[in-house]
Amino acid sequence: MADKKKAVPKKKEVAVEWGEIFSWQKILIIISVLILVSFFAYHFGFLKKTCQTDECFQDSLEKCTPSKYIKLQNLNYYKYSVIGQRDDTCLIEIDLKKMAEGTPLDKKILFEGKGMRCNIPLNKIGEVQSENLEGILNYCSGPLKEAMYELIIQKLYTIIIANLGDVIGEIEDTLAGEV
Repeated sequence: MADKKKAVPKKKEVAVEWGEIFSWQKILIIISVLILVSFFAYHFGFLKKTCQTDECFQDSLEKCTPSKYIKLQNLNYYKYSVIGQRDDTCLIEIDLKKMAEGTPLDKKILFEGKGMRCNIPLNKIGEVQSENLEGILNYCSGPLKEAMYELIIQKLYTIIIANLGDVIGEIEDTLAGEV
């Protein structure tokens, strides 16, 4: 038997043009989509500038541009996040990440890990300072604000109970003087 080799046809070399592999139209579409996605991610707060100083954060806050800032204030760690503009307000989130060392356990339980969201009108945003939370509490809601009010109520209750004897004595004296 004779080995018959089958003739393998030669592959035709096809001339591929550079334009078929590398299409400028496809590249421009991809770049445009990436730019649009980046713009919307930044505008809606998915990409945030990280500030290292009060001045940087205050600038972002005044412009209501998305940013985040970790701040040590009164030995407590706060995380401030400017989410961005919603209608005619600026949306801000404030989280108390960690309380100072030596803080009583009941206060740590009450505050640590809690946060609040604030919708501050754009015409009031210039008055807001990260050092002064009291100035923006009227625009906020959430567990951190509730914890602050709970502590205030506890302190008032303690003051009232401590002075209740004096108040009752004065009332008795006043009533006794009228009789």
